[in-house]
Amino acid sequence: MHQTVEVDVVLVGYGPVGQYLSLQLARQGWSVAAVERWPSFYPLPRAVHLDDEVARLLQRAGIRPDTNPVIDPYDDFYTWRNADMEDLLRLDWRGKGRCGWNTANFFHQPDLERELHSLVQAEEKVQVFHGWEVVGTAEDESGVTLTARRMQESVTSDPEDTRTFRGRYVVGADGANSFVRRQMGVEVHDLGFEFDWLIVDLVPDEPMTFDPPAWQWCNPTNPTTVVPGGPGRRRWEFMRMPEETIEQMNTPEYAWGRVAEWGLTPENARLEKHAVYTFRAQWADSWRQGRLILAGDAAHLMPPFAGQGMCAGLRDGANLGWRLDRVLSGASPDALLDSYGPERTSHVRYFINFSMGLGHVICISDPEVAAGRDAGMKAALEDPSLAPPPEAPPHLEGGVLGFHPAAGYITPQGRVSHVATTGLFDDVVGYGWTVLSTRPEVVHAVSPDMRQWLEENGVTVRTVGGEGLDLQDLDGTYRDWFAELETEVAVIRPDFYLYDAVPLAGLDQTLQRLREQLAGGAVATPAATPTEGEVAAADAVAEVAG
Repeated sequence: MHQTVEVDVVLVGYGPVGQYLSLQLARQGWSVAAVERWPSFYPLPRAVHLDDEVARLLQRAGIRPDTNPVIDPYDDFYTWRNADMEDLLRLDWRGKGRCGWNTANFFHQPDLERELHSLVQAEEKVQVFHGWEVVGTAEDESGVTLTARRMQESVTSDPEDTRTFRGRYVVGADGANSFVRRQMGVEVHDLGFEFDWLIVDLVPDEPMTFDPPAWQWCNPTNPTTVVPGGPGRRRWEFMRMPEETIEQMNTPEYAWGRVAEWGLTPENARLEKHAVYTFRAQWADSWRQGRLILAGDAAHLMPPFAGQGMCAGLRDGANLGWRLDRVLSGASPDALLDSYGPERTSHVRYFINFSMGLGHVICISDPEVAAGRDAGMKAALEDPSLAPPPEAPPHLEGGVLGFHPAAGYITPQGRVSHVATTGLFDDVVGYGWTVLSTRPEVVHAVSPDMRQWLEENGVTVRTVGGEGLDLQDLDGTYRDWFAELETEVAVIRPDFYLYDAVPLAGLDQTLQRLREQLAGGAVATPAATPTEGEVAAADAVAEVAG
């Protein structure tokens, strides 16, 4: 009989979110068991897009989005067109985003998972168990014991059909049908968005050129998505129309028939995947019950039109990782985990609503409604004053945050130099809590007691700007950012979000508040339930249709 595998954290699910969190925890010194029901890596494409913030998270993991062969940086518009191929909307995905990487990037998920796994394998603190399905949990005061059974598809010489795992905490990153979520018994808020789409992934024999490479065809008789699928790959998505059935669409013959108008046939391309998915918009009411915690699709689902599904999951991992580190080490109480879900829920709901709003634009199948949409969007494209005002960027709310209006927003990453080292800020400075200032006397602006706390908690104090400061601001990124903040000091969290920004004279008081929040678990602001107004707000993108 096998002995129980005892670790600090058990991860249920070993997709990108589980891999990223495994890597983060192991590098912080914590032991991890990742339990995955699939006997091997899922070989087919799923997510294909990541933004500049997630590129920054991959940078932290050790994957460079500009040089890694599985990622294809994007530098063009993402365009929406009507049935007559006239432009309706142009989302500018050109150039670098706030986090120092391309605003949009396309990748092949199986390849990205292999890249992440190779990094995980280098960490002695992580054990990965493929082909084991978790079927039971038993929680007590000090941890959780999981029971798993070996999947029949597993190829192993192991004679045991069951084994047990025990961790101080369990993270369910086990997808939309999460076993961990069911064990928690939490409610799921569903905004009622439900459309069936056929996903077709192809590898053409020769490179294909599209202008732009990513676009939506808002044709009411044939809503279609055409985007890159990672280096050397293309993806098409086709909405199921009322006269079609899922069974009819979910065949290779149907898939080839739909891509034929782009000149693709079995003679000049390889059909890598075809599958019908139901796009939904929902999130779990609570992301933590006792020692069970949710992340990724187990906690939230959204339509793919903004390419933010996997991105949201990796943000979960970054947010949860630094919290678990403090709690496991005893530096913060268990209550610190209570603010994880509320912080992330406010952020992920932004993208759920945005994605659903985009979906309501493209999923119109009534020709008259589509004509009204087209007229409104074309008018707004010609005269931007007719478009709805832009929303504030997504941000965290509640939890471990200060009072500056920009607290909870992602911080920029620019190029800096220090002595003989030049590079992006995170590569030069490292990772963790950071106090960043434009004033050289910042280190003397805090009390001796606070300086000791900063040292004990690994908080880095750096200055940035011109001559005489620690870091040289090569492109003016931080000059411009501090001008926006209208202050002199920024306190940055380990997940790159702004904790607070204050004048030099207020730094000691701000750090004392942070110290108290981390020692007391912070205050979690409960996520509100969706109202009719919020559901209506999800249609904001469609307002241009009149």
